[in-house]
Amino acid sequence: MGNPRQGIVFDKWPLRLDVAYEYQCWILIAVSLFCLSVCMLPCLCGVLKGRLAKRFTIWVYSRLHTFFCVAFYFNLTLLIFTIGLLPDWTVNEFVSVSFDLLDWVLVNTVKLLTSSTILIALYILVRFKERIAVAAGVEHMTFLRLGKWNLFHSPLMRGIEVIIWKVEELPSGSGLKPNDVFLECHVGQNEPSRTRVHNNAGSSAIQVNIDENDPEELFTVLVKDQELLVSSVLCKLQVRTKDILAVEASTGRVSEDFVYDASAFSQLQLQPRGRIWLRVNPLEEEKVPLTSGLC
Repeated sequence: MGNPRQGIVFDKWPLRLDVAYEYQCWILIAVSLFCLSVCMLPCLCGVLKGRLAKRFTIWVYSRLHTFFCVAFYFNLTLLIFTIGLLPDWTVNEFVSVSFDLLDWVLVNTVKLLTSSTILIALYILVRFKERIAVAAGVEHMTFLRLGKWNLFHSPLMRGIEVIIWKVEELPSGSGLKPNDVFLECHVGQNEPSRTRVHNNAGSSAIQVNIDENDPEELFTVLVKDQELLVSSVLCKLQVRTKDILAVEASTGRVSEDFVYDASAFSQLQLQPRGRIWLRVNPLEEEKVPLTSGLC
């Protein structure tokens, strides 16, 4: 018959811990964590602000090779002694379980990193969505129109008329031909509105809906140069709904029989250069919001 003793020694050790297997596991885990903390002692003391911790950190960082040699033999002795006290554990079993634990940690660390990367990417997209849209040049576009299905916002829609008189000091789109300019307007839930192509910017009117409950909503006017197959953006105007309401307050109360001069329009600066003259009229006769389009 073989000796039932499963520890390092096979004779009865006076200090043998004849306790349940679960408690033996917890004792071994506690000793393993203590050994790990001994190895990390220089880092732990470096974080602490106590005088003794600072003095120990200064002393040990100049003798790291000696410290880790002493810590290795100390931990090895402590682990072997602890395993010798536990009847149901051997060194081989401890090493095998340690490698299984390391394998489990590495596998789950990969999953954790993958999940964390996805969550961080989603956070960046939500947190910096406006900057990302500006960098991609699509900040003026609306990709999802919820309308009445948006439960978190109650829009207060009404129609306005944006009258554009002229655009000045435009950059050149191409050195081979004059600019064939047209304007494109984007705001909120409206479909993009465009004027006809002008050799020089003329007077046009665009009717769109604005949401007075969202003063930070972007109102974008793109000044484009129409080429043979495609169009390119020469400059743009980007303001908020509150700015459009301010323009309406200053120009929209003028009589409908206004003349096309500077007194009836507001001058706004384009990016990167140029100026645009526009006015905003309220459409008070309409009882419901308009379908955006070119007037």
